[in-house]
Order: sequence, then C-alpha cells, then structure tokens
Amino acid sequence: MGCGLLGEEGLVLITIGDIAAECPQCGGTDFETLSDGPLRLATELRCTGCGEHVKYLLLLDHIGEEAMRRANRALGELKKQPKK
Repeated sequence: MGCGLLGEEGLVLITIGDIAAECPQCGGTDFETLSDGPLRLATELRCTGCGEHVKYLLLLDHIGEEAMRRANRALGELKKQPKK
C-alpha cells in the first residue's frame, strides 16, 4: 500500500518503509499533485525537480521493483554465507 506524505508547500513524498519513489526522468523524490482529492492509481503528479508528469501507479511500481531488488540482493548474500 502506498503512502503519500504531504510536506512543505503541498509537496508529496511517496514512500513505503524506507523506499521513496523517484522521478524516472531526474531521480527527484518530491512531487506535487495536479488535481485535488485523494491519491488514486491514475492520479498524475509533477516532479518538482524537472517538471516530468508521472502517474502514482508508476511511482508505486518503482518502489515495488526496488523492494524486490533489495530482497534478491539480501537472499544472494545469505546464500553466500557458510552453512551452520
């Protein structure tokens, strides 16, 4: 489940745990909504760093991919450890 945290000046930071969504264009993590109301999967946001428009769903997908990458890396490290 995604979380939109309202920050200063109406900026939104999309995070799950310690993973923040990043703009696919510039890597920025601060966004602003382009419409009023709650965040929905189809909600468009604008990166405050470069102005790129991106859907909330894409940002959540980025977080999921990063979580999987981290999990796979951790599993790989566990497999390298000697068995007890």
